[in-house]
Amino acid sequence: MALTTANSGGLVIAPICRPRPLRSGAAATGRPTVFTRLAQQFRRLKIWSVPSVASSRAAQSAARGGREPSAARQPSGVDHSAHPGAVGGRRPGIVWFRGDLRLHDHEALSRAQAECSSLLPVYCFDPRDYGKSPQGYDKTGPFRAHFLAEAVADLRAALRAAGSELVVRVGRPEEVVAELVRRTGAATVYCHTEVTYEELQAEAAVKSAAQAAGAQLRSFWANTLCHLEDLPFSLAQLPQNFDKFRDRINGSAVRPALPAPAELKGLPLGGRVDPGDIPTLQQLGLQPLPASHASLPGKAGGAAAAAAADASTSRGGESEALRQLQHFVTAAAASGKSAAGAAGAAYGSSFSSSIAPWLATGCLSPRRMLEDAQRALVSAQAAPAAAAATAAPVQQPQAPLAWVRFELLWRDFFRFITLKYSSVSGAKLGSGAVAAVPA
Repeated sequence: MALTTANSGGLVIAPICRPRPLRSGAAATGRPTVFTRLAQQFRRLKIWSVPSVASSRAAQSAARGGREPSAARQPSGVDHSAHPGAVGGRRPGIVWFRGDLRLHDHEALSRAQAECSSLLPVYCFDPRDYGKSPQGYDKTGPFRAHFLAEAVADLRAALRAAGSELVVRVGRPEEVVAELVRRTGAATVYCHTEVTYEELQAEAAVKSAAQAAGAQLRSFWANTLCHLEDLPFSLAQLPQNFDKFRDRINGSAVRPALPAPAELKGLPLGGRVDPGDIPTLQQLGLQPLPASHASLPGKAGGAAAAAAADASTSRGGESEALRQLQHFVTAAAASGKSAAGAAGAAYGSSFSSSIAPWLATGCLSPRRMLEDAQRALVSAQAAPAAAAATAAPVQQPQAPLAWVRFELLWRDFFRFITLKYSSVSGAKLGSGAVAAVPA
């Protein structure tokens, strides 16, 4: 250390890169040198303490009158290091497809699309749905299983076209979903609730497993013409016969069907998941179908026979369901007045029966079915009415449309009555509409 005297008379301490070595005489006598005494004074005054880089930058920024940017704030209670798919404070979501193998009118999918950073759709072939019943019958026969596999394949193709994917597994949903939650860091599992005892048990098991893995289950009502929340009575007050049920809900509004999303959010970034293969009938424990399984003749006459025969030879899936629906509304609208009366009623009733496989597997929404039929039939009826000067301003629905609605209400009644007498309480289900319904 060198000492120099400035013009002002003050003492200036200038550092030297390499201090001179101590003289041997001073070291031997043990007397402190000038350098040693200055170093001791500096240590006592803490002059040699170096400020941190952060505090130095903050001081410089304050001197300039600016503000040092802070780190991005993370949501409290969320450790993003443990959730590889989390982005921007929002976590991935899992959409559990069940009896709703479609993209249109799918509230669970729409909610997940709006609320999550990414989506992982999944479908499970539950082994409990296959095999033999206690009475010795197939729980799921080969024809239904084949139709269901085709519907799953069609759903996968639709999801891929929208930028997503469908994960397919053979296993219990509670085990599959819990494993996917842990792998992707999903915060919520979205699904539509079902009505039978076994389906409600499976839903309760998925809810428990998802919570144990760190996610919640949100279930929504679907697959009926009238929404459960829109009934003018509670589920406990559901009439015991269809006539009273129809009278009580007369005039109840039907919610509009949700459109199919044109584009979906991508898969979670972390925890990549193998999509899996759709199982064969043999892998599900069933015998393959005979080659002549498609030749099932329809029993109705005229256009209804053609529709029934066409339905019997058709594939499962949403795209085929919409094709069948378009075939019906086009034929019914073209028939005009010839479809009125008993013939129109028979045509509407026959179509409601032939479209049943797609309704049962959720490939077609009842609300979408009624909307398309109403749009086509009312348009066909409005054309001659507009040409007639004395035409009534409001036309009554044609017979096919009235009978389609009638058949769909029958279907609603059976689903509601099944839910009413299922032995699983609604309080054990997800946080959707069903959770608030008295058992």
